Amino acid sequence: MLSSRISFVFLLLVILILAPAYASLGKIDSDSPVFIGEHNLDVTAAFNGHSVIAWWPPGSDMSTNPSQTVKVTGSPTSFYVDPAVFTGYTGTWYSYDTKPDVPVFIVYQPQINLSIWDVDTNTDITGQTVPMSTNITYHIDTNLWMVNYSTRPNANPSDNFYTVTLTSPSGGNIPHIFTGNVGNPTTQILPFNNNPVITSSPYIWPYGPSWNRNAISTDGSKVYPAGTYTFEVSQNLNGMSTSYPGLTAIGNVTSGDITITFTIPAYAIPTTVQPTIVSPATTSTATVIATVPSVQPTAIVIPKKTTFSPLPEYSAIFSLGVAAFAFVMRRKY
Repeated sequence: MLSSRISFVFLLLVILILAPAYASLGKIDSDSPVFIGEHNLDVTAAFNGHSVIAWWPPGSDMSTNPSQTVKVTGSPTSFYVDPAVFTGYTGTWYSYDTKPDVPVFIVYQPQINLSIWDVDTNTDITGQTVPMSTNITYHIDTNLWMVNYSTRPNANPSDNFYTVTLTSPSGGNIPHIFTGNVGNPTTQILPFNNNPVITSSPYIWPYGPSWNRNAISTDGSKVYPAGTYTFEVSQNLNGMSTSYPGLTAIGNVTSGDITITFTIPAYAIPTTVQPTIVSPATTSTATVIATVPSVQPTAIVIPKKTTFSPLPEYSAIFSLGVAAFAFVMRRKY
């Protein structure tokens, strides 16, 4: 019995917490932005008792008849910005049933676009194929960021109408990302940030550059295999998604998916050059002339033969005389 009461109280608290958050974006002040397709807007303060509103093209003479008028027949607390009525008439709408004509609200066509960017080169790489090591993030460009405290008095930090998902090549949802190998004490596990709070445009996913797609699991397998990953964004501001079934009316606005393909870099493998075999039948005779560099002969020095010139005749006779005199003198003594 006690457990049933506790469960009921817990459920009631959840309802009380969630209900204001869901309805808090539905109330607008005068001259505030509203978006085509929003349901159940509380326009009481904006209309301030008026029941007919009108639109003139920007810069027109408002003393002339307006191009479009709308009579509010239902409750001002559940106003519908009907695409069938307001498409093509964006800008400021004014009260028209009593003078003076005062601004009621400003109508915008909702815009939201998701793209993938290379962080290092700051370029859009949506739909491209890039290496696994490429640092990426996603951008959301939208005008819905104008739904904030200054234009919706009941807004609170828990309000969030954006959803972003990331799907792996195998089709599985990726709720968080690893900054490194699984089990490494320096590795962080970061949330994918499925519900970004967007207060300006473009919104940039802050954890994108930290996503390490080369992370290895404890069993040695890759945490993030190569292949095509899909990002998808959707928003449902005050039930807006039901206003555009199939998204054909406004294109890729309330939902849409984009892809990025990661590949493992292909490293160059050395190739073996096979010798060319020439068939004998097709071999032709060729004369190969070897060019030999000319060598200058080394000069050999041959020593000259020593020659003597003959002595004069009187020198010979004198020499013989001297020799004979010496012989006689030796015999005599």
